[in-house]
Amino acid sequence: MTCLLLAAGVAMAYATFIENDFGAAFARATIYEATWFEIILVLLGINLTGRIFEKKLYKKEKLTIFVFHFAIIIMLIGAAITRYISYEGMMHIREGNESNIIETS
Repeated sequence: MTCLLLAAGVAMAYATFIENDFGAAFARATIYEATWFEIILVLLGINLTGRIFEKKLYKKEKLTIFVFHFAIIIMLIGAAITRYISYEGMMHIREGNESNIIETS
């Protein structure tokens, strides 16, 4: 688990520097949309789920630790949904006007 957290942290830190030098699109393409980065995030989710059951964090005495671990799992699921189901675009709206058109790449 520590190795996965360290790998994810280093990758995201590196992506921050890439984004600063080359732009957000390049950082997204080289780090965030890479298969190896997705594998790291999936393994983190699997490890967190395993720790919940291994340490029986779902019991009342360990509720705060359970909520912390479960929240991270929910964030990973939300990131996966956003990654695979959503789309990006721009909507130009002038003041006082309405629009229902989105421009996407």
